[in-house]
Amino acid sequence: MTQEFLFAIRDDDTSFFTDPEELEAVYAPFWNIVPLSLAVVPFSVSAHKNRRLGSGCSEKAEMPLGENPELVGYLQEKAAHGQVEIMLHGYSHRYLEIAGRWRGEYAWKPERQLHEETARGKAYLETLLSTRVRVFVPPSNTIGKGGIRAIRKAGLNLSGIMGRGGDRPFSGDYCVAYLKRWIWRLFRGEAYPWPLRYGGHGELRAYALTPSAKAENLLRNLENCARIHAPFVLATHYWEFAECPPMRIVLRRLVERAQQLGARFCCVSRCFVNGRECTDDR
Repeated sequence: MTQEFLFAIRDDDTSFFTDPEELEAVYAPFWNIVPLSLAVVPFSVSAHKNRRLGSGCSEKAEMPLGENPELVGYLQEKAAHGQVEIMLHGYSHRYLEIAGRWRGEYAWKPERQLHEETARGKAYLETLLSTRVRVFVPPSNTIGKGGIRAIRKAGLNLSGIMGRGGDRPFSGDYCVAYLKRWIWRLFRGEAYPWPLRYGGHGELRAYALTPSAKAENLLRNLENCARIHAPFVLATHYWEFAECPPMRIVLRRLVERAQQLGARFCCVSRCFVNGRECTDDR
């Protein structure tokens, strides 16, 4: 078991509608400290729940990332210099309202469609950005059994963790992983902090930096991870920093504290490789 304490930043929702300046506005101070793992939507729609992106686009139109050449060039350069890792963030990020609740696409689309779109989205990003995609981030952090089978087939690990039950394909190693997670929560009062591997893929929790997140809670989680040498993945959205400037202060405090604690800054995929249970190079 590695004794390194790993720290990674996961930022969701980069898509055709993203301006590179939006990313620079948040992460320019950190490029020489920590690489950024971007969860990228390959064919994004403009409607994300009640949030509308861009102007002049039909809500149902799927806009390929490649039609934003400025963003593509920016991501290619950052990836080539090891400053950015590209992860797959769904296919179109299309939501469906069911019984008054918005559902992310990997919780409602048919399994066959998820298999096709996962493979296509991964191949598209890898070819377009000349990189390798290793990690999947489900839109709205929700994914069902069909989605899990789709990402397994595509050879992807999951930045996220199983729910209360029934949301993953049943197997013996799923039962073992499930027990590990919930025994840990029962006795420690928090989610299992190391990668869990079962059924051919790994899953790892992330800690959310949102406008409603409390800095002291995040700092306490960070210090707990450092103490037990568990990876700490901070999950956030670049566009929320413009809406909530105090998030910038929290981000800086977390990075500075991680430095003090001797963190090794890395991409999200490395947290699976060096994790307590995941030792392969997926």
